[in-house]
Amino acid sequence: MRLSRRSKYALLALFDLAGRAGDEPVPLRELAARNNIPPKFLEQIFAVLRNAGLVHSQVGAHGGYVLGRPAGEITLGMVIRLLDGTLAPVSCVSQIAYEPCTCPDEASCPLRTVMGRVREAIVAVVDGTTLADAASLRGPGQAGGAALPMAH
Repeated sequence: MRLSRRSKYALLALFDLAGRAGDEPVPLRELAARNNIPPKFLEQIFAVLRNAGLVHSQVGAHGGYVLGRPAGEITLGMVIRLLDGTLAPVSCVSQIAYEPCTCPDEASCPLRTVMGRVREAIVAVVDGTTLADAASLRGPGQAGGAALPMAH
């Protein structure tokens, strides 16, 4: 699995929203500037997130974006699947975009077995980590950085 730029930018902006105190909307341009994201690209990404109910927009002088549900209810896996589709490193282990592999015997293919384990590990992390978990982490290079907490 390779995280697309769309998913990376979406997650950075959502972490930003999740880490903010209060329920004040954040203008898209502010989110884009703080996270080094092209504003037009973030606008396209947030349209998808808004349609899925992960963010809400408010118009007007004090408008902007807020999370569509509590940060503890939105997992990284939800966002990545919405924007990128499958989490599987190869299509023969995908749960949503399965395609047969080219090996002679899929059932005994060692590559498929290993990639299935990789997929399971990825799913465990991204489905077990919420925006609230990720927003609480310290940035790289900061002393005393915490390990990634997992949702229960």
